[in-house]
Amino acid sequence: MSTQDKRIDVQILCWPTISAAWSMLTQSLTGLQSLRRDDSPASIRAPIASWLHDVAPQLCLPVREPNAAETTLATLIRRLPLRFAVAVVEHQVGQSAGSDTLRYRSLFSGCLTAYGTYLKSTNQTACRIIIAAPGNTTDNELRRATYGEVLPHLDSAARLGALELGFWPETTVPLPMEVAQLAAASVGRHLERPSEASPLFETVRAHLSPPSRFHALSRQKRRK
Repeated sequence: MSTQDKRIDVQILCWPTISAAWSMLTQSLTGLQSLRRDDSPASIRAPIASWLHDVAPQLCLPVREPNAAETTLATLIRRLPLRFAVAVVEHQVGQSAGSDTLRYRSLFSGCLTAYGTYLKSTNQTACRIIIAAPGNTTDNELRRATYGEVLPHLDSAARLGALELGFWPETTVPLPMEVAQLAAASVGRHLERPSEASPLFETVRAHLSPPSRFHALSRQKRRK
């Protein structure tokens, strides 16, 4: 997300809490497609044109009502057994290329710290690989190198183990990655428009693993 002189980068780490989570996502989307199917030709059943479709085109395919799209997708995610870790970095537009390393370091550190905390609290073992959306070759190499520098120095490094970072090799990303992209976009939009109601952001916040400033904000609201 960008303003005139500032850029906000949001990174989401998304993981299943049970092994069947991603198959449940596929089943839920298939059920939604069946529920929303109509008899009109495919050529005139155009997908909704919005930021939702830009970040999650496959998840948006069954959704035909733009006004209800965000609520529908929020409901779909709310029912899934998954968790999110979020990291946010704000920086000035036009910073030097050297700042990219610092930015990636903060993003990886924030997400991995929350993931490590979750593993400790649930006494679970880490996944074997993190899959990220691909960038250009130079950016991928920088992200991989920065990730490799960050991981061993985290307090939870022993619990995370040899957790690898890989990049999805195709242009069309899998459904779980679209969920992560949707979550990251909802957080970014909340930062730009904090007073605007967003069922997607509230769903993401409810699935967050601490530490997270959004998680803390949610607890404060419940106390009032």
